[in-house]
Amino acid sequence: MSSFAIGDMVTPAPAAAALSLGGAREWYALLCQPQREEAAERWLALRGVYAFHPVLRRKQRVRGHLREYTRRYLPGYVFARFDGAPRPHAVLACPFITGALCGSFGHWGRLDAGRLASLHAMRAVDEAKEAQRRSEKARRVAAARLRPGDRALFRSGPMAGQHCEVVALTAADGVQVRLTLLGGVVAAQADTADLVKLRDKDA
Repeated sequence: MSSFAIGDMVTPAPAAAALSLGGAREWYALLCQPQREEAAERWLALRGVYAFHPVLRRKQRVRGHLREYTRRYLPGYVFARFDGAPRPHAVLACPFITGALCGSFGHWGRLDAGRLASLHAMRAVDEAKEAQRRSEKARRVAAARLRPGDRALFRSGPMAGQHCEVVALTAADGVQVRLTLLGGVVAAQADTADLVKLRDKDA
């Protein structure tokens, strides 16, 4: 989804070199308007300047709809890599960038690239952890899914507390089960929401 909104002004630059004086690559911490870090990244990228801001992305189901939300580790900052010293007046032509962290003499201060390495890798590390979490959750769900032959327990309904054996899965989350009732084995229909799978030691 684009971070641009109706009414935003984007000033085109004739060339990427206009944003810097040229030379060895250096990192700078740019200050941005609230919630406009991604828009600033895109503005810089269109002019040949690589930039990033570390974020934590999560997906959450709200009222049946899957939504993605973003939490910024350092809100209001974008870290940009320029070829040589940046031209402040050219960079500030971006409607989303308001300034930069400055050194003791008021000049835009260069950042130590080594110290930025872990910050730069934070997003990839977080995405890998989130992928592992989703995989583990899927594994647990699969392990808990009822299958024919499983032992289960009625956790709700008129037969709550009764043990049963899953015979077959039917349409619309239905389950055909077999259980002992009044001294005899009987067949019954249940809903998966009423059953919980038992582990071997619980069966």
